[in-house]
Amino acid sequence: MLLNLCIKDYALIDDLSISFGPGLNVLTGETGAGKSIIIDAINLIIGERAYTDFIRTGKLNASVEAVFDYEDALVEDILKDYGIEPEDNTLIIRREISAQGRSFSRLNGKMVPASALKKIGKLLIDIHGQHEHQSLLDSKNHRRILDLLGHEDISESKNNVSMLYKKYCKVQRDIDDLESKYADFCRQQDRLRYEVDELEKAQMKPKEDLLLEEDKKILENAEQIFKTLEYAYNVLYQGYETPSIIDNLNKVIDNFEGIIDFYKPIESICESLKNILYELEDTSSTVRNLRDAIDFDMGKLDKINARLELLHRLKSKYNKSITELLKYKNEVVAELEKAFNINEGISVLRTKLTNIELNLSKSAVELTKKRKKWANNLEKSISKELEDLGMKNVKFEVDIRTKDDPDGIEVEGKKVHINEEGIDEIEFLISTNPGEPLKPLVKIISGGESSRIMLALKSIMAEVDNISCLIFDEIDTGIGGRTAQAVGEKLSKISSKRQILCVTHSPQIASLGDTHFLIQKESIDKKVSTKVYSIEGQERINELARMLGGAEITKNTIIHAQEMLNMAKKIKKP
Repeated sequence: MLLNLCIKDYALIDDLSISFGPGLNVLTGETGAGKSIIIDAINLIIGERAYTDFIRTGKLNASVEAVFDYEDALVEDILKDYGIEPEDNTLIIRREISAQGRSFSRLNGKMVPASALKKIGKLLIDIHGQHEHQSLLDSKNHRRILDLLGHEDISESKNNVSMLYKKYCKVQRDIDDLESKYADFCRQQDRLRYEVDELEKAQMKPKEDLLLEEDKKILENAEQIFKTLEYAYNVLYQGYETPSIIDNLNKVIDNFEGIIDFYKPIESICESLKNILYELEDTSSTVRNLRDAIDFDMGKLDKINARLELLHRLKSKYNKSITELLKYKNEVVAELEKAFNINEGISVLRTKLTNIELNLSKSAVELTKKRKKWANNLEKSISKELEDLGMKNVKFEVDIRTKDDPDGIEVEGKKVHINEEGIDEIEFLISTNPGEPLKPLVKIISGGESSRIMLALKSIMAEVDNISCLIFDEIDTGIGGRTAQAVGEKLSKISSKRQILCVTHSPQIASLGDTHFLIQKESIDKKVSTKVYSIEGQERINELARMLGGAEITKNTIIHAQEMLNMAKKIKKP
């Protein structure tokens, strides 16, 4: 709960410290005294936006500090997230604003971002002003309220739906991605198939163009090559008109062999010449074979030129070498095979999606059944709470329906919208007078009815949430007399389980407070300042008398105020 609030140089407040107690804390005072400033300061503590306009005129800084005690383990988790060690379940939140527009936030003395105050503030305080009235009446929040009241019963089914929905969305995204890739392929498949067909028909071989260029040069110079080889063969071996080199070498060897017997030094030379002779004979044979293999077929040259022209066209078209073209063809073939695999993958995922959708549909229907069960409980509870608040002829109904969606999931034969919260569109409906049709809460015009319905909801929600401090800012708007008394009694009842801070103009509500604070605007040295006093005894009687009778306090209003306090004691008595 909120133990203490210190405000310095904030709006009309120069230096203020308020110690709140358990139960119902009421804050009263004349219009314009500064009651709303207290609520604004608390809003600052829980992370609301800070403005330099809040700084008291003539001051450079404003600060608000609040001390809480807490039992919620989630508070400690948040503190640890920011590297703050918990201190005996006590939390000090401080917010400072500078005239330069800078804002500083601290948790137990450690600087943190304002977002940290928002996170932790949601666990500590629940503020209900006119804006929050509208929030509770807005159908967008009704599903959250019903689910909160459903405890683990609903949360278990809801978590299951959420898990399946996320799986469903993941598989659907995977299908969309594959279908996008397949669509891209389909737009290119004609071109890809043509390219594969073209490259396969070409039947290219690695370095084929280089080999063909060599063959082309040989054919183009066949006559010159033949004559050169013919001449070489004649000189080396044939020797038509003159002896060949081999003939002459044979003669030299024969002559050397004739003198070997009596001239031994020539023997090694003779052996060397024989080796040369053998090599020349082999070389001559090779030259003859090359000569005989020369092809003078110009038709073959035409074929080579045509083949080279085809290869050149393909290389130019794709801007790739023969080796690169062969690699590219294999890549395109693989791409075509991949497209087939993509289509198969889509089919597999669609089967998976269908199975998930069936389970999701069953889980969503189960969640709806549980919500309807708890909706029935809520209808009975709200009717009872509203009866306590003087609204006996009210009919309250929780409308649970689905929304048609052609892109949704199939539930009981029709396509309906779904998200991770389920398939249910939930709205609270009410009829405040007999014979009137049920209408959405947001269409309730009466401020008094709006306040009581909101309080009825909060009374029920107080049984299930863990927030220890509830703040009501002028919940008495549009009500008075017996209705205000009923509202006060309801607040008193809730305050037995939660600390409540209530800004009120109603003496009926104020009389039921466990602690009463009087907010006054005072002028000191021609400077206006808001002050807050804890009042009891005669001071409290006088304040209630003022609230009953206006500026002039009479004997009758004093008596009435005393009677109200006496009555309040009886009401609050266990």
